[in-house]
Amino acid sequence: QVAYIGKGGLMYDLGERVPGSTEVVNKYLKTGYLWETVRVKNGAYGAFSALSGSSGMFMMVSYRDPNFVKTLEAYDAAADSLFDEATTVLVENDGAALTKAIIGTIGDLDGSAMSARDTGWESLLRWLQGQSPAMRQQFRDEVLATSTTGFTDFAMRLK
Repeated sequence: QVAYIGKGGLMYDLGERVPGSTEVVNKYLKTGYLWETVRVKNGAYGAFSALSGSSGMFMMVSYRDPNFVKTLEAYDAAADSLFDEATTVLVENDGAALTKAIIGTIGDLDGSAMSARDTGWESLLRWLQGQSPAMRQQFRDEVLATSTTGFTDFAMRLK
């Protein structure tokens, strides 16, 4: 027996700005902790997390997961893992793991070159959401400036 197993909630209140550092932490969480704990150790086919910048909602989800209880326990332990890693793994080797997470996040944000159709669609979505170029630049700057404080702030909200 396998199932989708998810857990989530509101991390940021309506109207509260979600900083760019959260994108880095989320990337690190889904490619590190969730992958290792839920996918590799607990045997789920996959696991991911997502944070909506517009609603402030955060969720962690696994799929084809045979370990309902262990996965929920892993979700509950995610904040503690982020606290621990902010003072160990992320600062070792001159912050190599943190730099890797930032670079990976920028790669996700930039993606590959878009077609004219996709560029138009993306522009429409940004306009509908009220995202100015200055707002997007600020978010990008926050991604690039992410420090271990961003991880501990995220973990505090996740608790």
